[in-house]
Amino acid sequence: MEVALFESPPLPFSVMANPAANLNAVRETMEVLFEISRILNTGLDMETLSICVRLCEQGINPEALSAVIKELRKATEALKAAENMTS
Repeated sequence: MEVALFESPPLPFSVMANPAANLNAVRETMEVLFEISRILNTGLDMETLSICVRLCEQGINPEALSAVIKELRKATEALKAAENMTS
């Protein structure tokens, strides 16, 4: 069985020539994504959103990631409720 290897496309010259501009573009993109996330009331902070974006960029299925986040929130709520009952 042959495994296909995927290479990242080469960076455009403009990105390599001006990494500061690329950093600003990434920052602006994350700010827009965070604003959309806030409007949609996802409850994600900037760090968590950034991690989710990086995971999606690495090929993680966004719907599966969303399901995992929802399950983790349910589990957290259940643990907090159980803790409150024992206190």
